[in-house]
Amino acid sequence: MLQFGDPPNDKILNRRPEARGYRIEQLLQEATDGIVRIPPFQRPLRWRSKQVIDYFDSIRRGFPIGDLLLARDCAPSEILHFGPHTVQAKEQHNALWVIDGQQRITALVACLLRKEITPKGDYWATWYDLENEEFVRLSKRVVPASWIPLNVLCNSVALLKWIRVWPYGEGNPELIDRALELGKAVREYEVPAYIVQGANDSLMRLIFTRVNTAGVGMRESEIFEARYGKEGDKPIRTAVARLTDMGFGEIDADLFLRCLRSTCGITAKVSIESPEVVADTSITRTERAIRKAVFTIQNSAGIPHWKLLPYRMPLIFLSAFYDRFPEDNSRVDRLAAKWIWHGALSGDHHDVTDAYINRLLKLTSAFDKPDDALASLLTPLTRDQTAQYPNNPIAELDKLISMNRASGKVFVLGLLGAKPKLPNTQTPPEQTLFEEIESEEENPQSGSVDELNVEKILLPLVGKQKIGTDVVIKITGLKREMLRNSSVDATVLESHILDENAVRLLLKDDEKQFRLHRRKLLTGYFYSFVNDRVGDQTDLRPSIATVAEGSMANSRKAGSR
Repeated sequence: MLQFGDPPNDKILNRRPEARGYRIEQLLQEATDGIVRIPPFQRPLRWRSKQVIDYFDSIRRGFPIGDLLLARDCAPSEILHFGPHTVQAKEQHNALWVIDGQQRITALVACLLRKEITPKGDYWATWYDLENEEFVRLSKRVVPASWIPLNVLCNSVALLKWIRVWPYGEGNPELIDRALELGKAVREYEVPAYIVQGANDSLMRLIFTRVNTAGVGMRESEIFEARYGKEGDKPIRTAVARLTDMGFGEIDADLFLRCLRSTCGITAKVSIESPEVVADTSITRTERAIRKAVFTIQNSAGIPHWKLLPYRMPLIFLSAFYDRFPEDNSRVDRLAAKWIWHGALSGDHHDVTDAYINRLLKLTSAFDKPDDALASLLTPLTRDQTAQYPNNPIAELDKLISMNRASGKVFVLGLLGAKPKLPNTQTPPEQTLFEEIESEEENPQSGSVDELNVEKILLPLVGKQKIGTDVVIKITGLKREMLRNSSVDATVLESHILDENAVRLLLKDDEKQFRLHRRKLLTGYFYSFVNDRVGDQTDLRPSIATVAEGSMANSRKAGSR
């Protein structure tokens, strides 16, 4: 990890930052020589092809593109990664560490220095359409004749060699002129930069945080990791990666940090402004608590993947709860599952604020036994009351199913609860459906990974729309024709909440009667599904241990009279 030398006063800079400009061809040479470095506390790359294209378009037009903030210090020998481009760097005594400008530096190096003859596929596979005079990303198999790859612009010799063998250049001298002008404009563009010297690691992390929260804010977990500097260079992302062994998916790093705050009892202000004061063991402590919470969510509540959680709040609360009560207790897990489903169906768990979670933790802190603590959060309900839940899946039967709504996720969880099967196989849905869930790409702007593509999860048996009465779980390999078959085994049909009459109506293409019949099947199924999860009040009675202790206490009181 980067270790900056300690200045005489580690709270201020003893020298003003040096202001200078770098021509892009100079920056590329510095990167090639291993002088430009990315510090380990930098956030992950966020730019996608649109941002890369806009950046190069601004350079071509001569627009301002922002200052770089660099820190001059020593650097070890290591392999450097700039997107798909790698550099075997030697030890440097005057390296330039990128404090602000990682996305821009990476775009320059990855686009202009990559080695492929035909860059294609990734975010940095950027070309320039000389006829239409616009930057484009190559995602086709065949390169249009008028396109030029940006990696031939990095020096004039490479560009001239490319032009010499470019078939389309013959008879199009104006396009050759455009290529030469573009190369000159890119290479000679001067990027303004500030260079900081004499700052230690702590001060550089602070500068990094200030710079990256002054405009478009970083994610909270990225700020925490940049400042925390304990338990590894990327402690949250490393812990999140370890948690994937539970088959619950790779939870969002910000969600992990919310669990850490509730588990370790720290405020949002502390996690952003002074994470260095957080205990050294906070990451491992939180990971251990999350594992307990996930085990309950998966095995007792029947929610197999974090992206299917109707709300995030239960994971945050239960992490803190199981940190306090880590002992295995099946009754506690059942109560936790019942509480999860109460909140999912009623919508109570939509409140994910620190104030609400802290209020719940305070309520449960009054109890010495975990089952009594959870039981205090639950109230007995009648079947009529559960039918009025706003997120009751029965209310979704005539709607387009959306995974942006908690009710949509509850509906999908209900279908999964029937354990859908492929005809002629016993492949469990967890091994097929979740391959599709994991392929969902994180939103590069918001970082949100809650919203799933319903096209990958649900298969309509009639029509094309994902209406509640029409859909089944889209297990990998399942085609609608497999279920529109009179020879399908009854147990397979039941796993998709279908029966022989439903298949008969499908084969007759009688959509209206199929929907009416499927509505009856789903209504009965979901009525039982909901009541199985929240209707049994047995667990809400005081535990035997609590009753016994109460009796003993009463006996002692009676004996002392």
